[in-house]
Amino acid sequence: MADSYTSYRTAMNDAWRGWWVNWPLSRHIRVGDVFGTSDDTLSTAGDLADRGVTFELATAVPQADFTYDAQGTAKVEFKLAGAAGPPVFKALADVDAGALVSFSRSTSALVLYTGLTQQGMRDTRSVATGLVRRYWSDDWADDLIVVHDVITATGATVLASATTDASAELRAAAKVGAGPITLADLSGTAALARSDGLGLQWVGTQATPFFRVFRLHRTWLSNIKVKYPKQDVKGAAPEPIPPLLLEEAADAPDQVLEEVPPGEQPTAARDEEEAAR
Repeated sequence: MADSYTSYRTAMNDAWRGWWVNWPLSRHIRVGDVFGTSDDTLSTAGDLADRGVTFELATAVPQADFTYDAQGTAKVEFKLAGAAGPPVFKALADVDAGALVSFSRSTSALVLYTGLTQQGMRDTRSVATGLVRRYWSDDWADDLIVVHDVITATGATVLASATTDASAELRAAAKVGAGPITLADLSGTAALARSDGLGLQWVGTQATPFFRVFRLHRTWLSNIKVKYPKQDVKGAAPEPIPPLLLEEAADAPDQVLEEVPPGEQPTAARDEEEAAR
């Protein structure tokens, strides 16, 4: 499964540059979610609302559907409802509509996302100000990241091969007489009737395949630690936050927050480990 996941993530990083890849897709990610990234592991850490940090959402932007077939190494053969399929179909009955997906490489994948929508933060100034306050009061760790943009899909199908002869049969919801089906019919509402040699397989609805994150800017953090060294004295009153820091966060949030590139996405996630149990 590890090799299949790596192949899938590499392919999606190439197709969706600048976006982190979510897996498993059963993990729903929202704008404002907070994660820890220590020890090369992505772990849930609540959200901004838990910390009293507010923001406005921008209007959702609809996107086109997305299909990936690993340069044709994932072959799809359709079957109409009410018609007998070729002998290669082993799980679908005559009454079923669906498709046979066969792979010619052990690192191939078929990825179908339908009903894609992008949504993110309208403005990051309030978030930058809130995180500066939290950091100054020792309530924000250096390794924490914030989700500021997400891509959601109403339907998702991900099949990734682990062998050179992997295959799967998908049963679509089409009825007899409905006519030919398309790849979109295999996304989300389809059912996996049979699979052989797959490393990854996920078919479902309401998924979050991609997201983008930011963190406190590393250069900003370094400068703050030099300019404002905080003394840890027992019983001492908390030092007031310098007004200049709040002004900088409100006027130039890009100086306080920085995008975290996909190359820094941890290779493990506690959610993945729990889902595998």
